Amino acid sequence: MEAVRKIYHQLPDVLKMPKRLQQYRVEVILLPLEEATSVRRPTKNKISPLARFAGAWTGEMLVREEHA
Repeated sequence: MEAVRKIYHQLPDVLKMPKRLQQYRVEVILLPLEEATSVRRPTKNKISPLARFAGAWTGEMLVREEHA
């Protein structure tokens, strides 16, 4: 039997269960997704964290030492 996984952006008051599972003994687990692991949908107004990071260094020039 294959598992059913559904991510809700806002949990409804009532969850509908698949009819194919109604005759089986099942376990239902609800886990809140933390901000770091949630599915993020890109929006046009938001700047990605990578874009904010790239080129942001304002200190002295970093120089890599050569190894012998």
